[in-house]
Amino acid sequence: MAALLLKKDRAGEGLYAAQIYRPGQVVVEFEEVAWRPARDRYTVEHPFGGHLFHPILAKAAHSCEPSCRISFPDRAMIAVRTIGPGEPITFDYQTTDRQISQPFDCHCGSRRCRGRIK
Repeated sequence: MAALLLKKDRAGEGLYAAQIYRPGQVVVEFEEVAWRPARDRYTVEHPFGGHLFHPILAKAAHSCEPSCRISFPDRAMIAVRTIGPGEPITFDYQTTDRQISQPFDCHCGSRRCRGRIK
């Protein structure tokens, strides 16, 4: 199991690194998932259709300049940069979902922040 922490944050509960992750390292594997008939705020859209739910993946926050990416062939969330202990585990929701179930204003703080995520 990956070294991750669930902590209360401004969004409710977030996923944070409990160790250093290097670029290319698997942060979360999601081999066993539940398939849901429609998108919701806790699912990730699979490229071939359908919406998968994984309880750990559902805790990862959005960022316009994320620490991770989703790899469907590997069934994993993979670090795209070095992630230090205590840093949030994030991915860009718009890289997996064609439409966000509950659009929101992003406050990720990135210079590349797109503002409204829809």
